[in-house]
Amino acid sequence: MKNLFKLILFASVLFPFGLKAQLDPLYNQYFFNQAMINPAYTGVNDVFNATAISRLQWAGIDGAPVTNTLNVTSSAFNNKVGLGGTLIYDTYGINSNTEFNVAYSYKISTATGDVFSMGLQAGLININYDYERLTLQYVDDVVLSSAQPSVTEENIGVGFWYMSKDYYVGLSVPRMLDINIEDGGIESTRYRRHYYLSAGYVFDQLFALKFKPSILLMYMDRDNYALDLNASFLLNEAIWLGASFRNFGTVGLNTQMKVGEALKLGYAFELPVNNTALTGFGTHSLMVSLDFELLSKHGIGRRFF
Repeated sequence: MKNLFKLILFASVLFPFGLKAQLDPLYNQYFFNQAMINPAYTGVNDVFNATAISRLQWAGIDGAPVTNTLNVTSSAFNNKVGLGGTLIYDTYGINSNTEFNVAYSYKISTATGDVFSMGLQAGLININYDYERLTLQYVDDVVLSSAQPSVTEENIGVGFWYMSKDYYVGLSVPRMLDINIEDGGIESTRYRRHYYLSAGYVFDQLFALKFKPSILLMYMDRDNYALDLNASFLLNEAIWLGASFRNFGTVGLNTQMKVGEALKLGYAFELPVNNTALTGFGTHSLMVSLDFELLSKHGIGRRFF
């Protein structure tokens, strides 16, 4: 199983394929907390965790995307169940999206300590447009006057997660329902279903270093998908240093530092390299993560995923 997994992982790195633009907001720190894209990750590490991530894309451009996420998860009921919630606030241009989800997962542990988890989530998404921020040549545009400035829709998601001490594989559809809005008799799709596939492996026998390559594939249809490749080193069991390559057009650097047993701080920087219009406008991401032993079965220990 491990040899097959290594082959799949490195084949993805060595034989890339053409990709399109980014779809859902993607965080460079997803590999430290995947609950934001996979409900099955909720509570898999047998601890209470709270993680906040703020991402500013293309800093310096007016109206550039800004995404803030707060995720809280915990294992419960003898660590058989995971419970959690996620709040996302995403803005770009005149658009702002607010999303809240609650998540549930059920874990099955094998005799070797591997974990298989199945997760569900449900929540609400509010999509809002502030048309007053537009500078219009004609203020009586029929299309804008009949458009819905705000809409709230329910959504559900599902995910699967398998993890050993050396590797993980995740598959999820965090928002299964398309969001279609009727604006003045014209129906438009504001959101379409995304599929996520993630995988990573830790090489734990490189002297004092740990090496972790990982991938994340996000797919909507054959014309809209994105691939994130990352390679990280763990130094002295305390500091992660990594580099990423997204859509074969954006490079990034990321780091995470462990402060004591409970606190982790992270920073990531990305820069487009094949888009002359955006070259020079970097993307910054900050992360704060806290682990707590709130229940008797909780335990803070070293973890790579």
